[in-house]
Amino acid sequence: MRITPAQNDALQMLAALATLIFMSWSLKYWPAFYHLDQRLHDQVPNRQNSFFWRGVAWIGQPKLTVGYAFVLAGVLWLTADSITAFWVLATLGSLDALGIGVKLYFKRKRPDQHLPGDDGYSFPSGHVLGTTVLVLMIWALWPTPWTGSLGLGWLMLVAASRLVLRAHYPSDVFSTMVMAAGWVALLRRLYAPLAELVTRLF
Repeated sequence: MRITPAQNDALQMLAALATLIFMSWSLKYWPAFYHLDQRLHDQVPNRQNSFFWRGVAWIGQPKLTVGYAFVLAGVLWLTADSITAFWVLATLGSLDALGIGVKLYFKRKRPDQHLPGDDGYSFPSGHVLGTTVLVLMIWALWPTPWTGSLGLGWLMLVAASRLVLRAHYPSDVFSTMVMAAGWVALLRRLYAPLAELVTRLF
């Protein structure tokens, strides 16, 4: 089996659920949380004029991440692993749909002075959501020190870009990573029944 469940899948799913509950309660009923988040945000250096950080954000944008996922799925399909290719697209597609739903539920405004191109709501971060799930899927497929180190490094760069470009609050970025990790953990658990279903249908 190409995708196998991890021992800490249940913990990651529980952490994701707890994070969503915490964010929901804090943003609505705990004004001190917003002030703390704002204070942390104010401590982050402003790098909106940096070509490097703008480039990182451009490469990590959600639309391109979808393209990367299709390339990954295409590689898997060409290697006669159509079930895993479908799993890759289903994982990213379902998480993107969940992310849109969460954005519409929270309707959290972005920080002041964000770049004009960063429109929409602040939580969750689309850049961090897509990059996290892509990195975790690649790690699930090829769990080597190289893929782990490079994937984590790229994720940290994308996450940092969303902060220094003033696009999100620190809690948005951290909570998005936890939420994405929990969703990938759930889809890892669903890989086996999904593979069995696809095999029966086709």
